[in-house]
Amino acid sequence: MGKFFLWIIIAFFLGYCILFGVRWTKVRLDYSNMKSEAERLFSPSSNCPYPEVPNRLLRKAQEQKVPLREEDIKIYIDDWEGIRVLNFKYVDSLPIFNYKTILFKFSFSDTVYYPGRK
Repeated sequence: MGKFFLWIIIAFFLGYCILFGVRWTKVRLDYSNMKSEAERLFSPSSNCPYPEVPNRLLRKAQEQKVPLREEDIKIYIDDWEGIRVLNFKYVDSLPIFNYKTILFKFSFSDTVYYPGRK
């Protein structure tokens, strides 16, 4: 009888570890998708205007249920030096047994050079 309960506990622990691994992978994939979307939208060959990039990132975040807010996205345009910078950051979380929460801090920054005025 004791071995049976031991196997139940081991099976429960392994099952929860697998579930945690799947959730952790989903959090990492969501960030990877947001990063690739930002790189695609912010590239010089993109057909998306630079001021529209934050709105499109927010739409993508809402589709994937990523906790990205409008104030977390910053875009800097310096016409004099000829650079444009996109920066976003957010914090995602993953609960463990609804007792402890692991926080993941993600940030991304990309700089694009373009011919500016001098």
